[in-house]
Amino acid sequence: MAQLAFYYFRWHYTQGTIDLVNNVINFLWFILNFFSIPLLLRTFFVPFHRLQETATKGFNIEKWAEAFMVTLLMRLVGALLRTFLILIGVLLLTVVFVGGSILLFTWLLLPVFLFFLVGLGLTLIAM
Repeated sequence: MAQLAFYYFRWHYTQGTIDLVNNVINFLWFILNFFSIPLLLRTFFVPFHRLQETATKGFNIEKWAEAFMVTLLMRLVGALLRTFLILIGVLLLTVVFVGGSILLFTWLLLPVFLFFLVGLGLTLIAM
């Protein structure tokens, strides 16, 4: 029985902890790539759906201003939507990171909690 406890504690504080950390890292990687945060940051001011207006040949101030305003508006819409997606992604990254840290802390304290509960149970039986 003592050998089983030794093997459990060795697994718990080595391979079990490594697996838990790797799982949290995999969740963080998934969220980062699912929301494409690096790509959204690189293409932050690209027009929405690449919609933009081009001016016609020759110099017509009205057509040029129209093309400029449409392109500017599409860039602002694209930046607004990308900002929204980036904020959601960063919020989820933060939630998973904090949750993973709490889970890791709890994982490391579980054997101590187990000993506490066994001691409490033996104390209650002895009363």
